[in-house]
Amino acid sequence: MSWRAFLTDRQNPLSGLKPLELSWDALGGPQDAVLGLGTPSVSFAALQSWLGCGVEIYDPADRLVWWGWVEKISQTFGATGLESSLEDLANRAAVRYRSMEPGKDFGTLTQTAWKDEPTSQALYGIKERLLRQDLLSEQQALFLRDASLRRWALPSRRLTPSLTLTGIRVSCRGWFGRMRWRQWQAHTDILGHSPAQQGFQALGASLAQSFTPAEAGSLAALNTRIRKIGSPQDSLRFQIRTDSLGQPGGAVLAEATLPASAISGESYAWVSLWLSQPCPIAAGQKHWLVISRDGAANPAAYYSLGLDENLGFPGGKLLLLDASTGQWKPRSPEADLLFKLTMLSDSAELMARVAETAACFSGFDYEAGSGFSLPYVSESGLDCQEEFLRLLRLGTPSLENLLAWVTPKRRLRVFTMPEANSAEFWLGKDGRIKAGDGRNLETPWQAVGTWLRSETGADCFVENLRLHIPDQSYRLRTTSVDYVPSA
Repeated sequence: MSWRAFLTDRQNPLSGLKPLELSWDALGGPQDAVLGLGTPSVSFAALQSWLGCGVEIYDPADRLVWWGWVEKISQTFGATGLESSLEDLANRAAVRYRSMEPGKDFGTLTQTAWKDEPTSQALYGIKERLLRQDLLSEQQALFLRDASLRRWALPSRRLTPSLTLTGIRVSCRGWFGRMRWRQWQAHTDILGHSPAQQGFQALGASLAQSFTPAEAGSLAALNTRIRKIGSPQDSLRFQIRTDSLGQPGGAVLAEATLPASAISGESYAWVSLWLSQPCPIAAGQKHWLVISRDGAANPAAYYSLGLDENLGFPGGKLLLLDASTGQWKPRSPEADLLFKLTMLSDSAELMARVAETAACFSGFDYEAGSGFSLPYVSESGLDCQEEFLRLLRLGTPSLENLLAWVTPKRRLRVFTMPEANSAEFWLGKDGRIKAGDGRNLETPWQAVGTWLRSETGADCFVENLRLHIPDQSYRLRTTSVDYVPSA
């Protein structure tokens, strides 16, 4: 038997596809593949229909060793050739730009709605592209989005010099690379309202600000903009309460106190308060941040909270407690409290959400125990692979590195990097990978994502292997470390 490749999306796949070069990476598994086909009777239009098809590659022992999808097709015609690729394709587009609209919106970073091309999506799946521009009007941004989508919706033909290549070449990518097709939306675990201060409120009995989180999470910290007037000695009490008919309810979800010594008497400043235990917060439900004094009201020694009288927080309402009646009433004039709430997210759950958004896997498995619990803030404009790798590099709470691998059934696995003393294979003086008996390893790609021992005593981790099939040569990319064997 020889090396073989199959198009998995074809009922009667064309025989004769010959693997020429394969690569694997410790972050993702199968990475790239180049196939050759010497059948000149195949039309280029027929070759183009392979784009996006799944690919499986078997070694001479009939072992499945590589899996992915077709990204590019090229065919030579004498001294010239044709090429068609999904690399530049996009069938869902949006534009991020700075607004040229006059008034308060001038220069504001904004983004158009996404627009889809259903015909292309039905053929190849959804591939998004976010265009980034400087100053544009809304009409210009929409025109650019629509014109770009028309240009990118289908793969184009490109005339290329054939150079030394002959016949047909099929370039493939592993499924991990498909994560780059979808954008990851910017996200922050910092909720609240923090524009420039416009107004203040002396704290009498109690003050309450409502908020409604869009996503569930664990509240870990509270921040408000505050100063003290005079020399109050009592503490401030912060509570997170449930809602009862549009007012703070009786159920206290979390509570913390802030001593007077932690508050500036010279100017308004942001103060932070961490809860002793994170507090679960439900999505889509109104909650209240209630602030009160532990001591009695004193007109000569009190606390003053920063406000926004421009009412820039439509998702909440500020209420004051009338101590004489025990009733909550709106402030006059109305305003919003300046406040921040820091939530915590689990890194393993975030990776699962990124993998789901990428929409190219059949499932996700996290096999590294618990993830990091952290305030999560993602950058804007990252694709799903970039954001997934950013989370992966956090490692585990016990400081173990993480690896990822896509299985043949397209499940994305995350697991801890093996320890250096777990090496099963050797790196010989000739640069080839050896099995335990000293013979060349018949399947060197199995060493990707593992450690190699060497006669120098310095072990190395195999990050990547690229195999040239015609002569069975390969190139390794490794990370060398100093390793002291255990006794």
